[in-house]
Amino acid sequence: MRSTYMENGPHTRDEIIKSVSKGIIAETFTNGQVQIGAGDFTFYIKNGWLIEDGKITAPIKDINIIGNGPEALRNVTMVADDSKLDFGGWTCGKDGQSVPVSQGIPTTLVSKLVVGGENV
Repeated sequence: MRSTYMENGPHTRDEIIKSVSKGIIAETFTNGQVQIGAGDFTFYIKNGWLIEDGKITAPIKDINIIGNGPEALRNVTMVADDSKLDFGGWTCGKDGQSVPVSQGIPTTLVSKLVVGGENV
């Protein structure tokens, strides 16, 4: 996948954080895999934040998220207005080949995903 981008939404990052009783903010991803036919994915969160009762409470790192692409998109409930394109040296590879990729996504609330083996 060469470039992934999501348009801005109507909310602020703070509004999204305040709406979450228990969840995470994933700041940086690495080492993902996708089963294209089924849409299933797993991504490794390199760093992020734990949210409890609408507040950021602790840093997190080294956590997997697991889900299904179409299902995760159906579970998007809020999108913030803070999108920016990131050309940060990302690559996507298959069978020993790789291509440079970019991504841009605003803060997005997905209401249900498997995080580190637990549904949150």
